[in-house]
Amino acid sequence: MSADARIPTALDAMIRGIVAPPVPLDAIHRRARSARATRAAFPFLRVAIAAAALLAIGIVAFPSASSALIQGIEARYRAALQALGGVAGPPVPRTIIASLQSQSTAATLQGARSRVRFTLVPPVGLPRDVVAETIRTAPSGTYSKATRAWTIGPVYVTFTYRRADGRTFDLRAERYDPQAAPTGRYMFEALDPAADGSPRIVRHRRLVWRNGDQTMTAIAQGIGVAEIESIRHAMHGIALPQRGAHANGSGSRSTVYVLP
Repeated sequence: MSADARIPTALDAMIRGIVAPPVPLDAIHRRARSARATRAAFPFLRVAIAAAALLAIGIVAFPSASSALIQGIEARYRAALQALGGVAGPPVPRTIIASLQSQSTAATLQGARSRVRFTLVPPVGLPRDVVAETIRTAPSGTYSKATRAWTIGPVYVTFTYRRADGRTFDLRAERYDPQAAPTGRYMFEALDPAADGSPRIVRHRRLVWRNGDQTMTAIAQGIGVAEIESIRHAMHGIALPQRGAHANGSGSRSTVYVLP
């Protein structure tokens, strides 16, 4: 199969979320529209990565593709992100991505509590049509502006819920950081390129709140904003400040997440 034919499939698996200053883009979610046979050739976990990491991951996905081709893909999506108010962060090394993937683990609520360094408050007030729940833990990847290096960060917890109509949504719990800059109000989702090859990126509302020393993040995809607010109110969560898409951030680091 040609590299051009494999690009949409790999983009689907690669671009699941973005966390990057000045707008932390912490998750690009993509729900598969069909079961493609070619997808089996790319057994990626869903990875929340900065768009700049397309080049690093693309080399793995397209070992026979030229660097110019991969750079062209990355450049087009970077430009599209910037047009929407997002800025791609530094590329994530392949070793970091591999380490995050290998440490992503299914867990019970009790097991998840034993693996994190904060008081884990599970979600309540979920939509009534939720029919299944899975819990996973994984370390985040952290990029420091001071050292200009990626390292393995603290463990966080992802709650994934399946609804009766087949939709799914995630809620992410991590340690509250009082020094962190406000997160952006939106998550950017990269779709398959248009017929003319141009990038297609849409944005989804992101809501963030605090319970004690825990921060909970939800994306309005597979779940509505009003439903997320119902969860926050049921958890007695305190909404955290956020900034608009084009507002500059003051954070000192970027974060990458591996999602189940």
